[in-house]
Amino acid sequence: MTSVRFVFPKPRLNELLRTPGGLPVAEALERAQANLEAIKPTCTAELLALLELCEAAYWALKSDYDEPAVTELYSLAAKGIGAGEVCGAPAVDVALTSFCDLLDHLRTLKRYDHDAVGVHVRAWRLLMTAELPKAGAEQVLDGLFKVSRRYAAEARAAVAG
Repeated sequence: MTSVRFVFPKPRLNELLRTPGGLPVAEALERAQANLEAIKPTCTAELLALLELCEAAYWALKSDYDEPAVTELYSLAAKGIGAGEVCGAPAVDVALTSFCDLLDHLRTLKRYDHDAVGVHVRAWRLLMTAELPKAGAEQVLDGLFKVSRRYAAEARAAVAG
């Protein structure tokens, strides 16, 4: 007759977490900030390239609803979220989130609003290239939120029923 023996390995992570050592938090934060500064130019170039792709996709859109084109715009905008903070333009991340919200609402409604999409694309360009004071960037973002919220209630109602 054979016997079964259960073996439970000790989690190494617990041991590592309890072992003192490593970098002090302040030094780790300094290194992280230095790393972010090092990739800032590359990140900015990539975000501008995404913007150019988005602008081209926007100008290629027709006036009626086109699911693949709206999905492409959404994909381009979503890829840029998070890069604005690294580039030194955190308002871009907020604008891109508003843009994605708008595109979600439009997809839900199976509708297209050329002006609403255009104001988000142009705001992305403005927030990336202009040296706006914080108050100016906040005004731009407030305007974008108004545009995306315009369709939010209607999209919720369409989903509800």
